[in-house]
Amino acid sequence: MKNVLHIGLINQGGRGWIGGTEYFKNLILGIASLPEETRAGFQVSLICPEPLEADIHEQIRPYVKNIYNLDEVLNWPQEIHKRIANKVYQYTYKHIDPRWTSFLKEARLDFLYPLNTGLISETFPEEPFASKWAAWIPDFQHKYLGEFFSVDEVVQRDEAYSLIAKHAPAVVVSSKAAESDFHKFYPEAAHKTAVLPFRVSFDQSWLEGNPLEVQKKYHLPDKFFIVSNQFWQHKNHIIVFEALQILQHRSVYPEVVLTGHLYDYRRPNYSDFILQAIHTYGISRQIYMLGLIPKSDQVQLMRRATAVLQPSLFEGWSTVVEDARNLGKPIILSDLPVHIEQAPASGTYFDRYSAQELANCMAEAWERSEPGPIQSEEQLARSGFESDVQAFATCFLQIAQTVSTSKFNRLS
Repeated sequence: MKNVLHIGLINQGGRGWIGGTEYFKNLILGIASLPEETRAGFQVSLICPEPLEADIHEQIRPYVKNIYNLDEVLNWPQEIHKRIANKVYQYTYKHIDPRWTSFLKEARLDFLYPLNTGLISETFPEEPFASKWAAWIPDFQHKYLGEFFSVDEVVQRDEAYSLIAKHAPAVVVSSKAAESDFHKFYPEAAHKTAVLPFRVSFDQSWLEGNPLEVQKKYHLPDKFFIVSNQFWQHKNHIIVFEALQILQHRSVYPEVVLTGHLYDYRRPNYSDFILQAIHTYGISRQIYMLGLIPKSDQVQLMRRATAVLQPSLFEGWSTVVEDARNLGKPIILSDLPVHIEQAPASGTYFDRYSAQELANCMAEAWERSEPGPIQSEEQLARSGFESDVQAFATCFLQIAQTVSTSKFNRLS
């Protein structure tokens, strides 16, 4: 009988970090897309520090063995649950809760991903761990944009990543750019890295939806750009506002739809700052803030948009870029190394600190592009979609298989 590798995925996201949840959803759907003979060698369970959104739960439930909600199975004290739920990888604990190790043994998980330093520490017991595991580092934003973090959080991240470099059997990163950073900061652990660029799985029904109906649902104009990022400082919404003001002086008035969660845990009043900036720049009639909307609605608005804007100052691997790639949408994106690495076919790059360059790109796109969807572009984009998603899933399973069959199982 063929041995089946039981993989436990620890969800890292939630309403506070949609990108994390999307990452694991896409990984599960990618594995589900593989041929049956490949899938027969693996089972996947999802471990959730906080309950999943209903639509995510519905999408992945047919493809996982179990979905474990940690607050239910472990009954952790509320203060620990909150810390775990808020981006596990940021935190280190002085001791491992025995309920956690007991749960892992009972669940019979062969491989855990990502087991980050919210759940390991220097005082981890000498005994071999219950499961093989790998860590995941999305990016090194705090090393480059430290001003967007508190001093304590920079210290916490440095401590967490140092522990990962020291203890993790393997360290997964999403881009060659992130791998280069890891090698720069932790050269002694350079041999541990594995690059896993993720791909986005689309529900086919989304491409059969009606973008015009969704446009009308949100009372939007026929022609608009779209920015689909959470309102975190490094997402760089401000440069879009500056570009709009520049274009006003040229009598060009693009309209921009903004989707995404409005709260930045690192700067709780940032949404107020954004609203004030819209007023200060005199662009309130050109901005439509929708907040966090269903993914299906976001996709329809992307299809309808003239182009996608991705002005971020830092990314690990951008879901927005992958969404635009899958839809064949023109995208105007900042000149981050990782954006260049992602290389969307219809991408136009601008200096991420130059509102003037962004304004030029927006003006050109506004003049030449029409509202979508453009069926021919969508069909062309979909031609390589399935193979890309399967390559992503296959690469992950190879990492899981390699680590699980390795001789090393200790954290030290």
